[in-house]
Amino acid sequence: MKRWSSDSVYNARPWVMVGCGIVLCTWAMVMSVMVGEWTTLRGFGCFVGAALVIAGGAILQLRQTYRANSKWRRTTQR
Repeated sequence: MKRWSSDSVYNARPWVMVGCGIVLCTWAMVMSVMVGEWTTLRGFGCFVGAALVIAGGAILQLRQTYRANSKWRRTTQR
C-alpha cells in the first residue's frame, strides 16, 4: 500500500535532493582544493552529489512533462 504524503512534502522532495547534491559536490570540490588532492571519500561525495542533482532534476522534469500532457488531454477531450 502506498503511503500518503502531503503536497508540500511531495513538491519539496526533488528540491531537497538537488540542494543536498549541490552542497555535497561543493564540499568535495572545496575540500579537495584546500588540501590539494582528491581522496576516495571526496571523489565518492562528488559522484553522489552529482547523482542527486541529476535525479532531482529528472524528477522535476518528469513531473512538469506529465502535468503539461495531462492538462492538454483534459482540455482536448471536452
